Amino acid sequence: MAKANEIAYIDEVARINSVPLSEFQAYLLNKPFSDPRCHEYLMDLAQIMSFLPPVPAKILDVGVGSGWTTELFSKAGYEVTGMDISPDMIALANRRSCSAQFVVSDYEIGPIPGKFDAAVIYDALHHADNEYLVIKNILEALVPRGVLITIEPGSGHSTSANSLDAVAKYGTTEKDMPYSVQKRHMLRAGFSGVKQHPRKAFMPTGMLQLARLHWRLFRGYSSVVVATK
Repeated sequence: MAKANEIAYIDEVARINSVPLSEFQAYLLNKPFSDPRCHEYLMDLAQIMSFLPPVPAKILDVGVGSGWTTELFSKAGYEVTGMDISPDMIALANRRSCSAQFVVSDYEIGPIPGKFDAAVIYDALHHADNEYLVIKNILEALVPRGVLITIEPGSGHSTSANSLDAVAKYGTTEKDMPYSVQKRHMLRAGFSGVKQHPRKAFMPTGMLQLARLHWRLFRGYSSVVVATK
């Protein structure tokens, strides 16, 4: 049932929150700039791009929603394919002014057509019923030495107030997706190396704060994960 709710996410959010559908679509189409967390989103994307191979590499962008990450990768010079399970989201993504290709696809069902130099999952893996299948499908779509880059919520996400509210209202899947879980699945799928990096959007200043950050990373705090095939 969660997948059905994610497919119909746009209509359900607008209906449940009594927001005009056109207004919610406009928000999604103008994301990230329409969102109060715009600065965090842009910092995350900049950090992801620092791990990507040079342009014009082929990038698979997974779980893209309305496609704002795909659009920015495309405008940076990459050859990008963005995929999402929701036809309504992909319809919005196709309205973006970029050369990217957008496809409707369930990331848990393989194989993924094409071969890519890198793949990105930004805040989408924790919605999967079976995250291992997602990672395995992506591995098979990467060229040798291709990389998978993720940014996911860490421990405690599934029981946070926002997540519980989203599950209750919209029926979506919300999981904890710390580094330890991702690494286990990535190595099992066949990635040769997996590394964790502090998420710069959440980077504190000062030695005490940095020490706390490393402790939080150890405890499963959200981070950037880079896996190499």
